[in-house]
Amino acid sequence: MGSRSTDPYCGDLVPFARTSEGWPDFMRVNPILDWSYRDVWEFIDLVRYGVQYCELYKYGYTSIGRKSDTIPNPDLLIRDDDGHVHYKHARELVDGSKERSGRYVERQ
Repeated sequence: MGSRSTDPYCGDLVPFARTSEGWPDFMRVNPILDWSYRDVWEFIDLVRYGVQYCELYKYGYTSIGRKSDTIPNPDLLIRDDDGHVHYKHARELVDGSKERSGRYVERQ
Protein backbone atom coordinates (compact mmCIF):
# COMPACT_ATOMS: atom_id res chain seq x y z
CA MET A 1 0.00 0.00 0.00
CA GLY A 2 1.30 3.42 -0.83
CA SER A 3 0.34 7.00 -0.25
CA ARG A 4 0.27 9.65 -2.95
CA SER A 5 0.28 13.38 -2.36
CA THR A 6 -3.22 13.58 -3.86
CA ASP A 7 -4.60 11.19 -1.22
CA PRO A 8 -6.57 12.69 1.68
CA TYR A 9 -4.28 13.96 4.47
CA CYS A 10 -1.14 13.24 2.41
CA GLY A 11 -0.48 16.65 0.87
CA ASP A 12 2.27 17.47 3.38
CA LEU A 13 4.12 14.15 3.17
CA VAL A 14 7.69 14.04 1.91
CA PRO A 15 9.51 11.13 0.22
CA PHE A 16 11.61 10.36 3.33
CA ALA A 17 10.75 11.25 6.93
CA ARG A 18 11.54 9.95 10.39
CA THR A 19 8.60 8.74 12.45
CA SER A 20 6.74 11.11 14.71
CA GLU A 21 7.70 11.58 18.35
CA GLY A 22 6.36 8.79 20.53
CA TRP A 23 6.66 6.16 17.78
CA PRO A 24 9.53 3.69 17.33
CA ASP A 25 12.35 5.39 15.43
CA PHE A 26 12.47 4.41 11.77
CA MET A 27 12.50 6.06 8.35
CA ARG A 28 9.18 6.34 6.52
CA VAL A 29 9.61 5.97 2.78
CA ASN A 30 6.90 7.10 0.36
CA PRO A 31 8.13 5.84 -3.03
CA ILE A 32 4.98 6.63 -5.03
CA LEU A 33 4.20 9.98 -3.41
CA ASP A 34 4.44 11.92 -6.67
CA TRP A 35 2.86 9.31 -8.94
CA SER A 36 -0.25 10.22 -10.88
CA TYR A 37 -3.32 8.02 -11.15
CA ARG A 38 -2.10 6.98 -14.62
CA ASP A 39 1.39 6.18 -13.27
CA VAL A 40 -0.11 3.69 -10.81
CA TRP A 41 -2.01 1.80 -13.53
CA GLU A 42 0.95 1.87 -15.92
CA PHE A 43 3.10 0.28 -13.23
CA ILE A 44 0.48 -2.37 -12.44
CA ASP A 45 0.14 -3.16 -16.16
CA LEU A 46 3.91 -3.29 -16.59
CA VAL A 47 4.30 -5.94 -13.89
CA ARG A 48 0.81 -7.38 -14.30
CA TYR A 49 1.59 -10.80 -12.89
CA GLY A 50 3.45 -9.51 -9.86
CA VAL A 51 1.02 -6.94 -8.47
CA GLN A 52 -2.31 -8.03 -7.07
CA TYR A 53 -5.09 -5.51 -6.65
CA CYS A 54 -8.66 -5.45 -5.41
CA GLU A 55 -11.19 -6.94 -7.83
CA LEU A 56 -13.51 -3.95 -7.35
CA TYR A 57 -11.31 -1.96 -9.75
CA LYS A 58 -12.63 -4.23 -12.53
CA TYR A 59 -16.13 -2.94 -11.79
CA GLY A 60 -15.54 0.81 -12.00
CA TYR A 61 -14.32 1.57 -8.49
CA THR A 62 -11.40 4.01 -8.62
CA SER A 63 -11.07 4.87 -4.93
CA ILE A 64 -12.06 2.35 -2.30
CA GLY A 65 -13.00 3.27 1.23
CA ARG A 66 -15.75 2.14 3.55
CA LYS A 67 -18.71 0.29 2.08
CA SER A 68 -20.97 3.16 3.20
CA ASP A 69 -19.09 5.83 1.21
CA THR A 70 -17.80 4.05 -1.88
CA ILE A 71 -19.60 3.56 -5.19
CA PRO A 72 -18.41 2.86 -8.74
CA ASN A 73 -17.04 5.99 -10.38
CA PRO A 74 -19.84 7.70 -12.36
CA ASP A 75 -17.26 8.81 -14.95
CA LEU A 76 -16.80 5.14 -15.93
CA LEU A 77 -20.51 4.40 -16.38
CA ILE A 78 -21.59 2.90 -19.69
CA ARG A 79 -25.12 2.03 -20.69
CA ASP A 80 -25.62 -0.64 -23.35
CA ASP A 81 -28.33 -0.55 -26.03
CA ASP A 82 -30.72 -2.41 -23.72
CA GLY A 83 -30.31 0.21 -20.99
CA HIS A 84 -28.19 -2.02 -18.74
CA VAL A 85 -25.60 -0.15 -16.71
CA HIS A 86 -21.99 -1.33 -16.60
CA TYR A 87 -18.75 0.30 -15.56
CA LYS A 88 -15.39 0.37 -17.31
CA HIS A 89 -12.27 -0.87 -15.51
CA ALA A 90 -10.67 1.72 -13.21
CA ARG A 91 -7.59 1.86 -15.47
CA GLU A 92 -9.79 3.43 -18.17
CA LEU A 93 -10.39 6.63 -16.19
CA VAL A 94 -8.90 9.36 -18.38
CA ASP A 95 -8.97 12.29 -15.96
CA GLY A 96 -7.02 11.33 -12.84
CA SER A 97 -8.46 14.31 -10.97
CA LYS A 98 -11.77 12.41 -10.94
CA GLU A 99 -10.29 9.40 -9.13
CA ARG A 100 -12.41 10.05 -6.04
CA SER A 101 -15.68 10.75 -7.88
CA GLY A 102 -17.00 7.45 -6.52
CA ARG A 103 -16.54 8.57 -2.93
CA TYR A 104 -19.01 10.61 -0.99
CA VAL A 105 -19.80 11.69 2.53
CA GLU A 106 -23.24 10.79 3.82
CA ARG A 107 -25.28 13.79 4.91
CA GLN A 108 -26.96 13.54 8.31
